[in-house]
Amino acid sequence: MPRGDGTGPTGQGPGTGRGRGGRGGGRGSWEGAGPGGQCVCLACGVQADHQQGMPCSKMTCPNCGQPMSRR
Repeated sequence: MPRGDGTGPTGQGPGTGRGRGGRGGGRGSWEGAGPGGQCVCLACGVQADHQQGMPCSKMTCPNCGQPMSRR
């Protein structure tokens, strides 16, 4: 911004760099972790094979009924 009035070239200035900027880089817990792996019950430790298309958090433990978690 040559005159400080906001008419400078686009793509330069604060908020346009390659930094994080609050956009989140990397995998969050809401994204799929792939087809393989195990689901584990955090309450009793029972393990089950992960079923593709079904998040482990939506599965319930066959032993105690608690929600399972991805390992």
